[in-house]
Formats: sequence, C-alpha cells, structure tokens
Amino acid sequence: MDYFFELSKEYENIATSEILACLKATNISYTLLFVTSDCLGISTTASKEKMIKIAKRLSCSFALNTLLFYSPPDRISLLRSAEKKPLTEKGSIAIRYRNRSLHIDSGSIIKELASFYTLDRKVSLRSPDIELRALITSSNVYVGRLLYTIDRGQFERRKAQHRPFFSPISLHPKVARALVNLSEIQSGQLMYDPFCGTGGILIEAGLIGACLFGSDISAKMIQGAKENLTFYNLNAEQMFSADIGEIHTYLNKSIDAVVTDLPYGKATTTLGESLTPLYLRAFESISKVLKPGGKAVLGLPDKTLIKCNDTKKHLNLERIYPIPVHRSLTRYFCVFEKQP
Repeated sequence: MDYFFELSKEYENIATSEILACLKATNISYTLLFVTSDCLGISTTASKEKMIKIAKRLSCSFALNTLLFYSPPDRISLLRSAEKKPLTEKGSIAIRYRNRSLHIDSGSIIKELASFYTLDRKVSLRSPDIELRALITSSNVYVGRLLYTIDRGQFERRKAQHRPFFSPISLHPKVARALVNLSEIQSGQLMYDPFCGTGGILIEAGLIGACLFGSDISAKMIQGAKENLTFYNLNAEQMFSADIGEIHTYLNKSIDAVVTDLPYGKATTTLGESLTPLYLRAFESISKVLKPGGKAVLGLPDKTLIKCNDTKKHLNLERIYPIPVHRSLTRYFCVFEKQP
C-alpha cells in the first residue's frame, strides 16, 4: 500500500530523516515514492497498524495518509487521477486540505475533488466515515485518506515549565523527540543521555518504549530528572551522578543509542572546564559505552567542535542538522555511528 506523511515546516531539515529513521528502527522495508519539503511518500507491505505506530513516534509531521494519487493541480489532471482511484467504501465523507502554495486557490481544488468524491454521498464535517486529505503544493496535489493525525499538542503540554522539576535549559519536547527518533532506537532497546539535566530527552525516549539510562554531573539534576520521569509514569533502569569521563565505570550495560545535548554556555554546569577538553572527553566516553553500530545524536553549539571527535575518530559523522534556537544561537545536532 502507498502512504504519505504531511511534514511540518518547523524543523523541515529533520522531518524527512525522522520518518526514515523510524522506518528503519521498526524494520519496515519500503520504496520511496517522493520526497519534498512538504511531504514524503512510500510504498510498503507493512500493515496500517505498523504504519500508525510509526506516526505515533513522530514530532515533525502532521498526519499520515494512505495515498490515493498525486497530480498536477490543474482541473483535468485532478479529475483524471480521481477517476482512476474511486472510493468503493460506502459512508459519509469530508474533504480537508492543507495549502502550501502561494498562488493556487484551495477552493477550486476542493471543488473539483468534491465533484467526484461526494457524488451520491453524504457530506459530514463533524464525524465522517471517510476523511480525504488534500495537500496542495505549487507543483502537485497529494490526495489520500487520513489514517492518523499526530497530536503535536502533546509536546507543548510536556514543555519544561509543566514538569515538577524545572530548569530553563531544556530542549523543546518536539526537538527532543526528533533527536531520539534520529538515533533509530527501538522499543525495548537501551538509550542513554550522559548530560540528562531535567530529563527531557529521557522522557521522550521513554514514551516510545526505550529502556532509559541517564547521568549528569549534578546530583540535584539527577534527582529532578527522576521526579520528572515519575510524573510521566516512567522509570529509568539506571540514573547516576558522574563526570563524563567516568561514565563507563558506572554503566552496567552497553548502550544501543546515546542522545544528548552537550553543555554549551555559562548557565550550564561544567565545573569551570572549557568546552573543548570537555567535548574531547565526552566523545571518548560515549564511544566506550556505545555498542558497535549504535548511533549517537549529539547537540553542539558550534560545528567546529566536531573536531573534538575527529582527533581520534571515536565516531563516524553521518549528518548535521542545524536548528536555530534564537537570533544569536544555532544548535548543531549531529548523528554519529560507532563502527561495527
């Protein structure tokens, strides 16, 4: 069956990679149909239930749809494509849309789709039996049946200020979830955050079923992270206070994936250590605890700090994702792999 994901523009440099990483993490084979900044389409034999599980993990997409067709936005092309993909199921219908084009009138597109798909059907905007989705772009209209709407509001509800233990130095839950997904962690596998702070990354990993490990140099942060995990009915297998150079002496297991936002400013606790030696030790220690073939997704304040890894090639750099935090700060989230 063919599917397409409606992508968010908020972190569009991550959205596509997040989906592909989740497909890999759940061992779903697929053929890529199309990739744009607006949507991603695949063909796969995976069940709808498995695809919905993928969608539930995502933070940089709006919805998952089964794909009926995509065509240029002109009237003739739309109707010809719709005629090849009639709906055989009976029931009421609603047609909803997202318009990503600056010059195409969405009303005319929906009118053409309605002229075919609502014929002899009841239109129900409140509780339709069938909900069609039209994603309108400058070059194509992607039409499908809604399979799952991603609850993006959940990430707002888990922002740092809503947790029992608060610190302003915390990633937005949407970013934290995306980073966890980029690590290709599977449910039940071991994920570790060596600079866990208040536990934001651990929370997102725990909510998708990862087995949690966390540490921080601050014992206060460890206690606070535990409180936050408990608030979301999550438990870590191991939480401890330790310097980054000592973490391998504390961990009782090798780790499948490491996801962390490395310290980067005066407000973070580095005990007076400058960033370069801290990062040198971090790359070495992370390499020691990570399983061969495992991914490390690390947040850096400056791309030049990647050289801390290059010195001894502890990990192989796969890709860099810049994310603006505010006008004066861009974070660089890097995906590394430990050689098998």
